[in-house]
Amino acid sequence: MLYFEFFLSYVNTQTILAFIVVYLLLSYGFRRHKWNLPPGPWSLPILGNLPMLAIYHKRIAEKPGQWLAEIAKDYGEVFSLKVGTKLIVVANGCKSIKEAFRNQHISDRPRSKVFEETDLDEAVGFTSGKSWKYQRTFTFNTFRTFGVGRSRFEGNITKEAETLVDGMRDNNNKEIPFNPHVLLGNCVSNVISSVVLGKRYDHSDPEFKRLVLLVNKNANNIGPGALVVFLPMAKYVFPNQYQIVKSNSSEFSDFILGVVHEHRQHFDEDNIHDIIDVYLKEIELSKKEQSDRAEYIHLRSLIATTTFLFLAGTETTATTLRWALLYMIKYPEIQAKVQQEMDAVVGRTRMPQWADRLSLSYTGAVLLEIQRNRAVVTLGLPHVASEDTKLAGYDIPKGTYVVSNIWAVHHDPDVWAEPDQFKPERFLDKDGKLRQREELMPFSTGHRMCLGENLAKMEMFLFFTYILHSFILTKPDAKPISMEGVSGGTFSPKPYEIVVKDRN
Repeated sequence: MLYFEFFLSYVNTQTILAFIVVYLLLSYGFRRHKWNLPPGPWSLPILGNLPMLAIYHKRIAEKPGQWLAEIAKDYGEVFSLKVGTKLIVVANGCKSIKEAFRNQHISDRPRSKVFEETDLDEAVGFTSGKSWKYQRTFTFNTFRTFGVGRSRFEGNITKEAETLVDGMRDNNNKEIPFNPHVLLGNCVSNVISSVVLGKRYDHSDPEFKRLVLLVNKNANNIGPGALVVFLPMAKYVFPNQYQIVKSNSSEFSDFILGVVHEHRQHFDEDNIHDIIDVYLKEIELSKKEQSDRAEYIHLRSLIATTTFLFLAGTETTATTLRWALLYMIKYPEIQAKVQQEMDAVVGRTRMPQWADRLSLSYTGAVLLEIQRNRAVVTLGLPHVASEDTKLAGYDIPKGTYVVSNIWAVHHDPDVWAEPDQFKPERFLDKDGKLRQREELMPFSTGHRMCLGENLAKMEMFLFFTYILHSFILTKPDAKPISMEGVSGGTFSPKPYEIVVKDRN
């Protein structure tokens, strides 16, 4: 003890702090060089790149994809950042994203405190490992059972498309500009509601209006790539948004729980109406058989997955359609060309059908170019490495977050000539036929790509063609049209109004 006191008499606080800093720097350097990690901006021990993120926080919030793409110019297509001590690897190209998300060791989802607190961590989109694999297969098979995304599901969508056209026609008769946001959101929500909850709502229903409001609030506050719920320390970095998402998610889950209880009271395994019924049947069957699948399919996973499907099945499709209408009023010549093609293929005596897409190449190209130019999912939901692995030749240690920069892929000048220009012809071959491009990935790619891709494609096509078959869309005044967007859970257009004129 005397020796220790003698030592302290010669060592002041500054010396101790200096020793700690040197130790951290040396240990950090050792850890960095132990791995062949993707390059990236220099970071501080413990804090990582948080100071840099704080400096550029406004730009990151407004245009996260562009900001990350600029960093990639200095460090390469695959680079790394550190948020605190958490390593985050960003893939900015088609090749690297596909390599990452086809890697079975980069298929897990990071844990989310807010989802754990609201029981949504059991949802098919947020769980990992065996639970995710089983739930994904089960959900996919359930979609097939109901024909979701297939021709026999078309009637569910056209019913809402007719409601949408009728609602827009009311505004046409009033001859006043209107914001299509709420009407589009309601119709899209009713499509997923028909298969998940087994019912559609009247747009004036207070309960339905509340549900759509919760979806919109979460989309506005969850952040690009859902960073508000997945980012380490998000609870402290984004306290307001975190609490909003938590509160809304909890309220939505409580609503779904009530619907599940109603289904249980009238459940008949020989008369299945919707996804909730399918889950209830599977839960009972797994219990009777004492199967290990009961570990993955239970009441919590039912509520979580049903909530996830409703939320995910509403916002991205509705936002894409809002961009679609905005592009049509900005480029009336393209709108007219779509209508000319429909008149030639479909005619004026009936409405478009899903089968018509095979002959409506230009219309399809317009929809693809909208999804490219305004990727509503700027950053895909983050993945996490479940084991030590590799990406683009670099080491990816277990626990590393891997984020896809979809915006960068869709605006890569080496792939898309004049990427900021709106050119549907990019998706037409020399014969004028629609061609797919692997660099277009609005639904992500790999093992965890969007479960509802086919449904979303059908919805976008039918809603879009029903509107343009019925109306000429124009802007209400001489003000310039803003194509600037707002970054949240989706990249959405700023509020705007349109005027519709009946084509008949």
